[in-house]
Amino acid sequence: MDLTMYDGLYREFCDLLPQGRASVLDAACGPGNVSRYLFRQRRDLDLLGIDLAPRMVELAREAVPSGKFEIHDCRRLADLKRRFDGIICAFGLPYLSPEEAAAFIKAAFEILEPRGVLYLSTMLGRSEDSGLERCSSGDQVYITYHREEPLVCSVQECGFTIVKQQRIPSPSAAPKTTTDLIVIARKLG
Repeated sequence: MDLTMYDGLYREFCDLLPQGRASVLDAACGPGNVSRYLFRQRRDLDLLGIDLAPRMVELAREAVPSGKFEIHDCRRLADLKRRFDGIICAFGLPYLSPEEAAAFIKAAFEILEPRGVLYLSTMLGRSEDSGLERCSSGDQVYITYHREEPLVCSVQECGFTIVKQQRIPSPSAAPKTTTDLIVIARKLG
């Protein structure tokens, strides 16, 4: 919950949101660490966090009592029947195949307001390195390593303008050394 190395990038996302009551979707919100940071920066946010795992939603509700969190699959964004000024998906893409990631980006474009902001982060790597990995709870989960070029192409092909594209080394405590990719993009129009 206290990983701070991405805070500056989350702040950049916040700074691109419109002033006033901006609506933000935290897709694949996990235990709410990103939502908690966003609320610290912008108490005026109308924030909805979604995650497929009921335990993650429960933890997010505890971490951010003023937020709204629901069990929902980020592969079904259209079912939310809402529009947002910003969508942040901090390390949700490793749980999606490349095809699902491209579909997520397209769906995010559709539900973002004009000039809306998208934040994506993932771990870069070769597709053949993808597979079952043990997470901190001891459970095994399938992790997909993405390639930078196809991911960035998906963002641009949807009609986003990339505001920031940055590679950084994974946290030192990570079970596997990787390079992380962060993309912040704005919807045109």
